[in-house]
Amino acid sequence: MPLAKRGFTLIELLVVITIIGLLASVGLASYTRAQARARDAKRQSDLTSLRNSLEIYYSENNNYLDTGGACQVVETALGDLVPDYAKTLPTDPGGEGLDYLYCGALQSYCLQGKLETAETDQTTCTSSLQSGYNYGIGNP
Repeated sequence: MPLAKRGFTLIELLVVITIIGLLASVGLASYTRAQARARDAKRQSDLTSLRNSLEIYYSENNNYLDTGGACQVVETALGDLVPDYAKTLPTDPGGEGLDYLYCGALQSYCLQGKLETAETDQTTCTSSLQSGYNYGIGNP
């Protein structure tokens, strides 16, 4: 009696490897999109937290921090909020993105950030967003 040969053929192995590769590429694409959405959620949370700190500052001082109408990086413009109104000033979670901006006058302000997944500008600011920025929170 001849012995039965056991094992996989080369074609079977190639089919399995191809299927695994396709599944891995689909999973990686989904994972990358999920990471971008998570960074965007963090950006929105950071700017909302800064807005809350600015509103507390306003309630105690009857004005917002003034930058003379120009937009400045948050670390420069809002340094006076730390430590009384904010524990620390947030930075962009992407590391490679644009820094958060603050444009302020005595009675109005706009906080700006760059969302990775936004297809259109989203803002409640009365002024226009700076070039490269697509998300803004302003005072009501």
